[in-house]
Amino acid sequence: MRRIFGLVITAVAVVVATTLPQPAAGPGPDFTGPEIRESVAAATASVWYCPWVVSGALSDSAVMLAATAPVNAELTFPGVITGEPADTGAVGLDAVGAVVVAVGDIVRRGDTPAFIEFDTGPAAAAAVVTGEASLSGDECVARIPKVWELPGGTTREGRTLTLRLFNPFPELAKASVNGISESGETGLADLQNLDVEGRRWVDVNLNELIPLLDDIALTVTTSEGFVIPALILAGSSDEASWPGTSPSTRWEFPVATVSAVYAPSLVLANTTNTDATATIDIYTGDGVVLDAREVDVIAGIPRRVDLSDLSDGAMGIRVRSTVPVSAVVLAEEAPTVEQPTEQDGQVAEGDGTGDRIAGTVGATAPATRWLLPGLEAVPDANSEIWLLNTGSDSATVTLQPLGLKSLTPFKEVVPSGSLLEVPLGYDATVGGYFVESTTPISVAWSAETDTGLMFVAGTVVGE
Repeated sequence: MRRIFGLVITAVAVVVATTLPQPAAGPGPDFTGPEIRESVAAATASVWYCPWVVSGALSDSAVMLAATAPVNAELTFPGVITGEPADTGAVGLDAVGAVVVAVGDIVRRGDTPAFIEFDTGPAAAAAVVTGEASLSGDECVARIPKVWELPGGTTREGRTLTLRLFNPFPELAKASVNGISESGETGLADLQNLDVEGRRWVDVNLNELIPLLDDIALTVTTSEGFVIPALILAGSSDEASWPGTSPSTRWEFPVATVSAVYAPSLVLANTTNTDATATIDIYTGDGVVLDAREVDVIAGIPRRVDLSDLSDGAMGIRVRSTVPVSAVVLAEEAPTVEQPTEQDGQVAEGDGTGDRIAGTVGATAPATRWLLPGLEAVPDANSEIWLLNTGSDSATVTLQPLGLKSLTPFKEVVPSGSLLEVPLGYDATVGGYFVESTTPISVAWSAETDTGLMFVAGTVVGE
């Protein structure tokens, strides 16, 4: 089984403490920053929430931290049983840097969502989960609105959909989950006014409640307290996960697919009372195809847009909508099937690549400075940075590798209206990247193994 390890911690003075004093009961994570743009968390926020973290007999996780200033971070993993003390760890970065913390070095008890408290910033966090043949993860979040939207779900045959509701605060939260599908509103009466105890989480198996639906978009609303939701979509072996978002009239996805092996799709949800028209622009290394597709997104009906016929390789996309919509991109590999040959009815062997799947949220606007915590965290994966320039000016981009020591930056030029793929070989000294551009761009990263695929959204540093 594959495990994720941190950077070469034995060679540097970074401590992951598993026996720190427990935080005093009462005050939980304290969000004091402004609520900023809805698609990404502000890197200046002090507390980050990672709902999808699993470290047990079948899965390993890593929490990935990056900062552009010296920071101290405390990681808290609430207990499974109410009143059980939390497990904690601490990490310090003396300068601009990044670190990958193996969750199993702190606690190993299966599901273990976390929150990370930075004493300063800018800083950001992401999380990754690996299994024997699976790879999933995305950015953690720092904003805590009362209403979340989670498009992109499905309970069709061959897919398992789980909603996790994580309450990192000590107070009880009451959440209601509503859904829409291709048939209109879904029946989720059992998920109204749902109790989520303080510093606990609830997993909802949606295949049991609303089976065999092709497209599902959820809305999570809290009447008391706060929850941090995530969707986990599993196939025959691999899985994808992504956090909740809020609607926007513009979305940018630097990565929608990494190659022709995968079928990319865009899933849009319109929870307003007005039908929307969404225009999709396609970006590749060869340039842009403006208005590549225009689709109607009917109020109350999710819309899945197949993008596989718009490019025969890697692509990024921009979405422009007449009314605010929520959006997620998915890239799915068709499962390997055994096909009979013409000779004696024998069965041909598959190629063993399985059913890889990835999904991620987008950015509502480009920016000039980004943090990518965790990049190159998976030793046996092909990791890539994706730089999307939807503007009219060419961008000169400085990519600063982050680790526990000073590393050499390098530059790339991204022409206007294009997508640049930056492949990276595995380097155990690198735990993330700081990306700075001369003109606003959008940034994300991906990791691909023989059995898994993962997309991770970048985090904006300032505006």
